[in-house]
Amino acid sequence: MNHVPLDATLTPTLSGILFTTIFALNLQNLIRSRCLPSSPAAPPKASKLTERLTLTRSSTSQFLHLASAFALILSLCYLLEFHPPSPHISKHYDKDWFLTILLLLAAASALTWKQNGEAGGRINTDVLNRNQTEEWKGWMQAIFLLYHYYAAADTYNCVRVLITCYVWLTGFGNFSFFYLKADYSLIRLFQMLFRLNFMAVFLCLTLGNTYILYYICPLHTFFFLMVYAVMGIFRKENYGRGIRYKMIFLSVAIYLVWDTTLPLFESFHFLLPTDPAIGATNGTLWEWYYRTSLDHWSTFLGMCFALNYPVMSCWFEKVEALGERTQIAVKTGLGIPLALIFLWWYNGPYQCEKFEYNATNAYFGIIPLLTYIYFRNVSKTLRGYTMSLLHEIGKTTLETYLLQHHLWLSSNAKSLVVFVPNYPKINFCVVTCVYFAVSRKAYRLTMELRGMLLPDDLNYCLKSVSVTVVVLGAFGVLSAIVTQGGTSSAGVWTVVCLGLALGIAIDRIKERQLQLKEPQTYKPPFDMPSFFPQALTIVLGLSAAATIDAYSHHSASPIQPLPSACQPFVDQGSWVDLKCGEGEAFSAQREAGLGALVGCKSKLWGWEKVEEPHVCRFEERNTKQAKYSLRDRHIAYVGDSHVRIQYYHLRNLLGEIDPLISNIYAPYHSDVPTVDIGSTKISFFWKPYVADQIEFFTSIKDSNEFDAVIAGAGQWDVKEGLDFERYKEEIEDIGRLLGEVRRRSPDTGLIWMTPPTVNEHRMPKPKAEQMPESKVSEYRNVQINVLKEFYGLDLFLEAGALTYPRVTEAFDGVHYPEDVYDVFLQIVMQSFDWTFTREVAKPESNGNSPGTMANPVLGLLMLIVSAVGIIFFDSFMGFSYLPSLFCGGPSPRVIQKEAFEKLHASLSHLLMEVTGDEEEGVALVSVEAKKEEH
Repeated sequence: MNHVPLDATLTPTLSGILFTTIFALNLQNLIRSRCLPSSPAAPPKASKLTERLTLTRSSTSQFLHLASAFALILSLCYLLEFHPPSPHISKHYDKDWFLTILLLLAAASALTWKQNGEAGGRINTDVLNRNQTEEWKGWMQAIFLLYHYYAAADTYNCVRVLITCYVWLTGFGNFSFFYLKADYSLIRLFQMLFRLNFMAVFLCLTLGNTYILYYICPLHTFFFLMVYAVMGIFRKENYGRGIRYKMIFLSVAIYLVWDTTLPLFESFHFLLPTDPAIGATNGTLWEWYYRTSLDHWSTFLGMCFALNYPVMSCWFEKVEALGERTQIAVKTGLGIPLALIFLWWYNGPYQCEKFEYNATNAYFGIIPLLTYIYFRNVSKTLRGYTMSLLHEIGKTTLETYLLQHHLWLSSNAKSLVVFVPNYPKINFCVVTCVYFAVSRKAYRLTMELRGMLLPDDLNYCLKSVSVTVVVLGAFGVLSAIVTQGGTSSAGVWTVVCLGLALGIAIDRIKERQLQLKEPQTYKPPFDMPSFFPQALTIVLGLSAAATIDAYSHHSASPIQPLPSACQPFVDQGSWVDLKCGEGEAFSAQREAGLGALVGCKSKLWGWEKVEEPHVCRFEERNTKQAKYSLRDRHIAYVGDSHVRIQYYHLRNLLGEIDPLISNIYAPYHSDVPTVDIGSTKISFFWKPYVADQIEFFTSIKDSNEFDAVIAGAGQWDVKEGLDFERYKEEIEDIGRLLGEVRRRSPDTGLIWMTPPTVNEHRMPKPKAEQMPESKVSEYRNVQINVLKEFYGLDLFLEAGALTYPRVTEAFDGVHYPEDVYDVFLQIVMQSFDWTFTREVAKPESNGNSPGTMANPVLGLLMLIVSAVGIIFFDSFMGFSYLPSLFCGGPSPRVIQKEAFEKLHASLSHLLMEVTGDEEEGVALVSVEAKKEEH
């Protein structure tokens, strides 16, 4: 058998067999439960998350119920990704609507402002208490998600800081847990890895994606393991000075791996591939280095904050016990320096462009983070209240992050899911409701499945992990066998039938074991044969498969390259009037800094809907898409001024917006030297006559120099009075030459454009007599009759038909407004999907290798800053000493002994167990925080 990689072909097959088997088992279980009065009518709800899976009817029923619900969520992701009810659409950034949603969320959240009540009537006012961190994650997640939905590129730096906060919380939370609980068991390790990766792994198996695509999961997993290792090695040193030595050692290790050019990173990650993959266009090794480099100090700084948490908490208690004036003075003495450095960061590094900012985020991202923590906790009142709406959002950040790729967004977060076509705001509301409801359900299912599969029993956990690996491995082998036959419709039905057969076989074995363990008597409501559950399962299973199969043939398709079958439809569409609404008008007014506007009317062009939407999904291509599709390509524009204008529009689309290189300032009647835009080459050749075209195609028929040639001529032949019969002969020669180019240079794409409609009423009289539209149309029809059906053309663009509805706007009788040529360009961009036949080489690394983001100077600064925090017991990296110097506030070094002794007493049993010495060690957080963490 040939090796079948675990890729996008195999993994949907693997999940298909697995899910069908689970559904078959669950369906038979439900059918049988209706016939057994002693069995519950429905699977019972889990009363405990730690109730393990056992071979009893209630336990297996509950597990199958949970597994089926989880599989349904993953199946929904698959259908919306590959067989959506409506075509996916591109993201569109509406800054006004983006900010409006955030403001509405803020207002709604403010209405849910309530005290952090606990049992016994106590109000939790601990610094950075659990309610507050959940609220923090909630509003960060809201901004993060909306940034993705609207492609709000101008908020990138803000989102980068929010991710830094998430990674910081990983260090803070896990350090605190291990310090309080001293639980370094394999059970804890398995449970945490399950929580972080369970859904991500099954999304990879269901959709054929790579793990690195969901980079937040490997990022948090990696940094969790870093905390686990630091706290677990020489664990008894955690309660003495040794923990501070370990932290200093860790900071040096981070510096050497990420802030120097030593080849340590690639040595530790030598197994990561460098080939482009889903979610890693420059290879997994670079993508992982890039993601970890952006926040390589964040988890460590979170650990530092947790290390000094008891001192910081005691500092707030001491300050708030002072008189009102002194308290205000001390808090102001710390707040002003933090605010000043925050303002420096905001007006300095934060204002940099994306790539320049990324180079500093790992070092300066801690500034806004610590500033927020301080001012959010500056008073007891603020600490004692949280916004419960954001708190609820914060509980499911992992699920909302993962499922946004396929339930809210699509194409792996590159486009939008559509339930209500042509109503983007209504669609946003509907899709968002479904998305959040499913995310909350997925969170509950994950926790309940973890409780059943990984309870607090090491032997059971080891067995559960082993069985899970064996089951997935077995289904992987079956999937590899099925995949050998391809992924045709017959292959899909093979998957379904195999899953049903496995489900029935496993159910029969399970039922026999259960009958031996729990003897029960069937009392069906009618005379039911013993094979009835299996037969009904087959009928319902095949019916469901047939329904889904029929739906898939009539559903829309994901965004993918267009096939050549779309050529006849690519220039079929119509113009529509657009009256700008308030959003468009005010957006233009705001961005241009104008006062009142006068009028707002324009025209748009749209493609006609193709009867088979899953075949031809035309959509406007943006700069990013254009750069990707034209990488390592050489495009030639050959023809008159209409072709030349398109040439400059392509340059603008690829990012050149300097007016000095636009069509307005270009030489009109001469070639333009080849330009390089990134890895794309673009050339223009002035060939206004058909005879010139013959000369050009004769010169390139053996060259294979260009990936695509966009040519067009005819109006100049009409103007100069070329004999009609001779013109027909030249067009026929063009057809023969195109055929030779196709045979001799098969990698050269060929696109021909007819002359646009002319408006002789706007031409000078002599020119109008030379080339009226009646005469131009005769010459144009020759091109249509001879070249349109020519098999060698990748696209025949009928510019006459496209421009006829806009003929009154031809300002000189010949040329049109810029938006008309934009439409020409977009039509040509669609055709590039099937025009290019030459495979492009693997993209150059462009310096994308580990070590390129290293900054030894700033890294050394972080070593110094973190050392100050560790040595001087200050969570705010030394700033807490300023009030003691100028305002008479408590010094962290003075109160550290009292803070540690107070907490040490509450954890004496833990210290005795870990260190063997009740006098040794310190605790990190209060007893209340310990309860919250539990």
